[in-house]
Amino acid sequence: MISRSFLPPRATAAVANPTQRLDHWRFSSDALLALHRREAEIVRRLSPGVPLTTDLLVTLEKKVDGFSLAGACDVVSVDQYLTAADPGAHIGLSLDADLARGLGGGAPWLLTEHSTSAVNWQPRNVAKTPGQMRRNSLAHVARGADGVLYFQWRQSRAGAEKWHSAMLPHGGTDTKVWREVTALGRDLRALSEVRGTRVESAVALLFDWNAWWVLEMDATPSQDLRYLDLVRSWYEALWSLGVTCDLVHPGSDLTGYRLVLVPSLCLTSDTDAKALNGFVAGGGHAAVGFFSGVVDEHDHVRLGGHPGAYRDMLGVRVDEFFPLRDAEAVRLSDGSRATVWTELVEPRGGAETVLSFAPDPVDGGPVAGHPAVTRHGHGDGVSWYVATRPDAEALRTLLARVCREAGVAAAAEVPAGVEVVRRRGPDAAYLFVINHSPHDVSVPAEGTDLLSCATADGGIMVRAGDVAVVREHGTLPADG
Repeated sequence: MISRSFLPPRATAAVANPTQRLDHWRFSSDALLALHRREAEIVRRLSPGVPLTTDLLVTLEKKVDGFSLAGACDVVSVDQYLTAADPGAHIGLSLDADLARGLGGGAPWLLTEHSTSAVNWQPRNVAKTPGQMRRNSLAHVARGADGVLYFQWRQSRAGAEKWHSAMLPHGGTDTKVWREVTALGRDLRALSEVRGTRVESAVALLFDWNAWWVLEMDATPSQDLRYLDLVRSWYEALWSLGVTCDLVHPGSDLTGYRLVLVPSLCLTSDTDAKALNGFVAGGGHAAVGFFSGVVDEHDHVRLGGHPGAYRDMLGVRVDEFFPLRDAEAVRLSDGSRATVWTELVEPRGGAETVLSFAPDPVDGGPVAGHPAVTRHGHGDGVSWYVATRPDAEALRTLLARVCREAGVAAAAEVPAGVEVVRRRGPDAAYLFVINHSPHDVSVPAEGTDLLSCATADGGIMVRAGDVAVVREHGTLPADG
């Protein structure tokens, strides 16, 4: 609902009021939602019974709360384009796909747009290598998409998008892209029985546009706190472990999950905080990143010590923040490296120190010797607090332990660079194995590969750059 008393922020000689800016973000997002609802009412009246959707841009669009807009659609549909400059762009693709699924509450969704090859709007529009488009498309299917579409059908001869790739390129049908597109069509036909199944996940990762807006406003403790960077670092560690997660709103029902991850949630309401506290007290496991729970839904600081809303659940009290300087790093007690952020953490109520900042101030920084990672029994569950940004390998090791204690297992044990996800229906389960590495790999599996018709008897060989989708033994095709 659009506020009728909203006063937009104006130019100021100092810093704009952050709560007023937050109201502006919300107002702008709600205004688009209101337009969507008015247009949807007309469409539904003229086309009764036809499912309605709209184009969502997931992490490409900061300005619109994707959860609110998705809630006004019959089916979630999104656009996803690789960032060509990112060597791990396929991991960002997976994150966006898992967020698309989370926007729809876990239901199958639709990929409305992606590219067959290069786009036209990035600084360097890198073409996709042979097989990359197939891996990209099937990764979306693995993570819940029941339809895969492209922009555009025929590559334009003129205009701003004439260098944007298409299904039918300038060179016509005697081209790499056309051959790959038609081959993908055959793959999708072979996977038709997967349609309608759901992705299997025991982990929820909390994602919130409101927290994104607040974290990246002016006058925060550090300009190095970038929301997507923090979320991506935790997500990438899970991806490398073969663990699938649902990206969900903090107000979502957490029943059925074993583990909830909170990489960055500076803003949280009392209701959402109570839900996470209840989840852990009831036997769940949770891991919370630094500077989370510190303000309420109005961007007002929670008093009494940080991390505010999660203080009792985590069993810690943060006395003061000590953000690090540009390019500054500290060492942790296991010898690993951490950057961006440190805090003066005081364990309370039985929280144990898992990792600490190195004792020497030269290595350990301004809070040398104090806890960097803690673990706390809360009710029947366990909570973890991560008070810094560990390097990638240290974070991976930590989250592997968190998953292990929570009873969360990978969809399959795979080597580095191999993506693995399971979709499950009432009659069948399907293991997707996507090999992004330059090496052939063997993956534990029992069943039939729907793409090659090969039988997996204890394992399946997936060649470099290839994909396998195994209907697992003990399950039947969706048509019985």
